[in-house]
Amino acid sequence: MTRYFRAGIAAATALAALSGCTATSGAADLLRADVAARTVPVSDASALPEVVDATRRLGTVLLGAAKDQNTVVSPSSLAVALSMLTEGARGTSLTELEAALGATGENRRDAFAALRGALLALDGDPRAATGDELPERPIVHLAGQVVINNGFTVNDDFLAALADVYDAGIQHADLASEEGKKLLDAWTDRHTGGLIPESAITPTPDLRLVFQDAILLAARWQTPFLAADTYPRVFTLPDGATVDVDMMSALKTPFAYAEVSGWQAARLPYQEALHADVVLPPAGTDPGAVTPEILAALDHALDQATPAPLDLAMPVLDLQSELNLLDLFPALGVGSVRCEDDGADLSGIALTPGELCVSQAVQQAVLKVDEEGTVAAALTEIAVAEASLPVVTHSLHLDRPYLFTVSHTATGWPLFMAAVRDPRPAAP
Repeated sequence: MTRYFRAGIAAATALAALSGCTATSGAADLLRADVAARTVPVSDASALPEVVDATRRLGTVLLGAAKDQNTVVSPSSLAVALSMLTEGARGTSLTELEAALGATGENRRDAFAALRGALLALDGDPRAATGDELPERPIVHLAGQVVINNGFTVNDDFLAALADVYDAGIQHADLASEEGKKLLDAWTDRHTGGLIPESAITPTPDLRLVFQDAILLAARWQTPFLAADTYPRVFTLPDGATVDVDMMSALKTPFAYAEVSGWQAARLPYQEALHADVVLPPAGTDPGAVTPEILAALDHALDQATPAPLDLAMPVLDLQSELNLLDLFPALGVGSVRCEDDGADLSGIALTPGELCVSQAVQQAVLKVDEEGTVAAALTEIAVAEASLPVVTHSLHLDRPYLFTVSHTATGWPLFMAAVRDPRPAAP
């Protein structure tokens, strides 16, 4: 990924080194519940297909939320963060969250433990993922933690569940202060390799705890694109205007190809364990209009397809986005947990009396794609507050808005989705 990282690698490495020296950011300094993370083989997780389908649905809701602009999301990160929140939910809030996640109780826990475990073999140093060159083997780094406000008493069973299922660390901080914000920032920067340098949570006096879930990916294409075949081509924007963007080309390279209801797709494998799907909607259709059913049908068709020569043209990408998830919770089916809806039941989190609810929820995501491969990162944060306080066989030219997804091949778990509406680099 020389195109993107050579200029900024020195600063990112220095920042990571500084973060690693602080008492609040090193992995060794995290307080953990005395519980070993559970190990569940994929074959033993009976609800895994339902959780994968539900995660895909979460992704399509997020993609459809932002019209006429690029949107990069991590359905898997959102699903994990919501599942961590679910460990403290009761009543209607528990019912809504588990419905959104596709499974209940131990079946849900086993599915998330199995999905995380299936990716564990790809774990690596975040700094290696965002270095000057892509790593030889793919890296998928997963990390999660809960930061608890100083003096707030949390249920031990709740913390044990976070360690058991999600291998989540625990830290304490004053979440009303800038020091608390610095702790959230340092963890964010470290586990996203500097791609996302800061937390999106605003310190407030009513905050009681913050969930953070990070995913970082770096992978080389199985068949790299030739830089000599990258040149400007016309891309049609949503409003019909046209712009010239750098597009990579792969002439007659064998890729799996499929069409479903006018949606065209190709599967681009990485060196191992992962693949990207590029999905072109029918002309005049926004990529955010994709449904979970269309994605599932394309996924099945691509699984069955035999790779064949494909004339593929695809833009070089350098995208970033930030979504206010709180506004989308009703569309996700979990509106009751919000403070503004006055129906949250997160009583499983704390031992002390007080009504808890979600006051902030944000996802930041970054996606970089070039001739060598892909680097992506996402951070999902959910802040819980006390409610009583104030609150050539085919051609596929991606020359109009399209989807870009990255999934774990063995399980189909969607790790990243992007609606690319304007592939020009974001302004610095």
